[in-house]
Amino acid sequence: MKRFEDFKKLDQLEKERENKIIKTSIFGIIGNAVLAIFKIFIGMKSNSIAILVDAINNLSDAGSSVITIVGTKLAGKEASNKHPFGYGRIEYLSAMVISVIILYVGITSLVEAVKKIFNPIEPSYSLLSIIIVILSVIVKLVIAHYFLKVGDEVKSDSLINSGEDSKLDSIVSLSILLAAGIFVMFNISLEA
Repeated sequence: MKRFEDFKKLDQLEKERENKIIKTSIFGIIGNAVLAIFKIFIGMKSNSIAILVDAINNLSDAGSSVITIVGTKLAGKEASNKHPFGYGRIEYLSAMVISVIILYVGITSLVEAVKKIFNPIEPSYSLLSIIIVILSVIVKLVIAHYFLKVGDEVKSDSLINSGEDSKLDSIVSLSILLAAGIFVMFNISLEA
């Protein structure tokens, strides 16, 4: 009977872990989708390739959170004849997919930046665009902290990878803010 109770308790802990990962990922989807919408609007309005590329990055981060949810749900499936030890390793695969997405977005951003170095477009920043970028830095730091905290707590490589990515994204947004400040004060475009 004790063994049955141990399995039941273990199953309950796994369900709680799964729920925490899913709730955290939904928070990431919402946060990144909202940031992407604002950044697309501001990026198009201000003619800023940096803000537009950052918006695409936010969309990929939302996609990463979707992959985390799917991976977590699949990893939680019961063992079967085909997979007698269960599906737990799917979480590792989802973490790897997220890493590949991050790499792809980084390479794409680099290519777009190089194109804009050779064919620059002068941005026009407004106070609203500066405020959106400042808020973006803050939101990405909050997302990073939350993902890293929960990722460590539940031992989820997918959440930890997404948290580290969000931390780096806040630095990218900060560099966009710095470039905007330099442009506004000195009329030197560092967009690319």
